[in-house]
Amino acid sequence: MTSEMSPLPRFVAGARPGFHTEPAIDRLVAMVLALTREVSMLRDRVDTLEILGEQAGWLGAEAVETYVPPLPVRQRREAGREAMIGRVLAIMAEEIADLEAGETDDSYWATVSGIEKGEV
Repeated sequence: MTSEMSPLPRFVAGARPGFHTEPAIDRLVAMVLALTREVSMLRDRVDTLEILGEQAGWLGAEAVETYVPPLPVRQRREAGREAMIGRVLAIMAEEIADLEAGETDDSYWATVSGIEKGEV
C-alpha cells in the first residue's frame, strides 16, 4: 500500500450549480468558498510546519505567536496581500468597468443585432 494520495480532478464536468437567482451572488459565493479552501490548506501547512519545527527543536511553541516581523518583511507581505486581493477581485473589477462603460447585456445584444443588420 502506498502513502501517496491520488490527485483530485481540477475541474468538475457539467454545469456549475446555481443556488441563487442572481448570478453575481453565485459568483461571490464561489469566490468565498475558493478562498475558504485556500485558507484551510494554508492553516494545515502552517500547523504542519509548527509541529515539525517544535519536534526538531528549532521552533518553540510560542515562537510564531510572539514573532514581530521587521519592516521589509511586513512590506513584502503587504505587497503580496494586495496582489492576491487584486486577483480575487479581478472579475468584479471587469464587470464594474463594463457597467461604467455602458456595457450591459442589453447593449451587447443591441450591438450583435446591429452587426447582423449591417448597421455597425
